[in-house]
Amino acid sequence: MSLPDRERILKEASLDPSVVRYHAGSAAAGLVASIVGIVLLPIAIPLTMWYWRLYYDRLSVVLTSRDLKVRRGILNTEEKSIPLEKITDLAVYQGPVMRYFGLKGIRIETAGQSSAGGALVSVVGIEDTDVFRDLVLRQRDRVHDMNEEDTPARRPPAGELGAATEPVRSGSGALHVGAGEAGDAEGLAMLRDIRDTLGRIETALRREGGD
Repeated sequence: MSLPDRERILKEASLDPSVVRYHAGSAAAGLVASIVGIVLLPIAIPLTMWYWRLYYDRLSVVLTSRDLKVRRGILNTEEKSIPLEKITDLAVYQGPVMRYFGLKGIRIETAGQSSAGGALVSVVGIEDTDVFRDLVLRQRDRVHDMNEEDTPARRPPAGELGAATEPVRSGSGALHVGAGEAGDAEGLAMLRDIRDTLGRIETALRREGGD
């Protein structure tokens, strides 16, 4: 899997080998619950273990600097690239059977996920699940902070430009310059010329009045 230069692999999740026995044990428990299922145990358990072993051999969970990439599937391969900034939570869960096998599951929840109320991706059997979860969330926060730093500072809308004014004094009164215009060198130069011209006119009128 080729990655852009700006995107690098930070961590590839390792999978606990006992996760195959967990799924086989869960299937056996379901079969034992029915009389017909007990008869099928000698066939069902080997098939279940073969299926889940193949499934986990092809499962890949990779944390990159920008995304969490999940690839899974046997006949049909599914690949999901989840942007870290869209992840709202990584929920860790553990049922009684999982606890017996020393396993935990993780649910990846995102903003605007298609299945309302459910997880976008759920994976059981990641080694050191809590450590992996914390690593993903820390990288998500880093991406969020970098995105905020890259966002340009908000400029006031055009209607707000005249809200805060800065007076420019002249002999005939005060001219008010909007705070947004004050940063415009050309506009300031023009206002200074107008101020100076008004000052000269006022001076000339005073001299004529004195004469």
